[in-house]
Amino acid sequence: MGSLRHLLWLACCLAPVTGQVNTEAMRMEGLAAGLHGSLGGDLGFNRGNTTLLNLKTNLRLDHHSAWGHNFVVGQIGLVRSGAKEFTNRGFVHMRSVKTLGGRYFAEGFLQQQFDRSILLDNRQLAGGGLRIKWLANDSTAVGVLGLTTGFGIMWEREVTDSGQTVGADPDTRLLRSTNYLVLNWAIADKLALSSTTYFQFDIGNLQDYRLLLEGSLRVTLTRRITLVVNLNLRYDSEPPVGVAQPLDLALTNGLAFTL
Repeated sequence: MGSLRHLLWLACCLAPVTGQVNTEAMRMEGLAAGLHGSLGGDLGFNRGNTTLLNLKTNLRLDHHSAWGHNFVVGQIGLVRSGAKEFTNRGFVHMRSVKTLGGRYFAEGFLQQQFDRSILLDNRQLAGGGLRIKWLANDSTAVGVLGLTTGFGIMWEREVTDSGQTVGADPDTRLLRSTNYLVLNWAIADKLALSSTTYFQFDIGNLQDYRLLLEGSLRVTLTRRITLVVNLNLRYDSEPPVGVAQPLDLALTNGLAFTL
């Protein structure tokens, strides 16, 4: 049952956020030393009055040791009706986390991503930084607050499909500062809050920045059923040409069942 719960958790936390990947949701702490992996996917096809193709695949590899934690995560998602695409996105993310001792960790990462919903043909990232665990990162103990921050720098290349828009640069390359704040708080015995906030800005142009917030409120209804309310917010001060709105906001709620 424990393995099934891990697979269900992985399927939920790998749900992509428009235009950016929440790498905090990819971390799996507490794994035994050694190599771990998983591979999964879904394929759905409807034909009749409506023709709909729904494809989703994901891959994960982890290696834990006294040195630190290395992992690779990848996903592809496609939703198409006839010739019209509603979703066409994917990414692969590689990260190495070196334990420095105590609350400090050094990180390095590489990422390749595309997302046709925001006209993103290709995004390449390479960077690193420092991760600091300020408070106990345990969301299961009542009253315990987990607080983690990260600071770093990354090289970014974005290739966008801007059509024939005059003055648009379809291929940009720049250095960005990437910073994040992770909060886990068991407010009460049956109430828990978690959130991840990213803030990234162009080092050469402070007016160009991105803000990503993913928050989750979990209310335990019974021993096996939990109410989950999720908030996803993404703001890009300078969105790609052809993307009308700088703000994307999604609020969802549902029930989670534990076996």
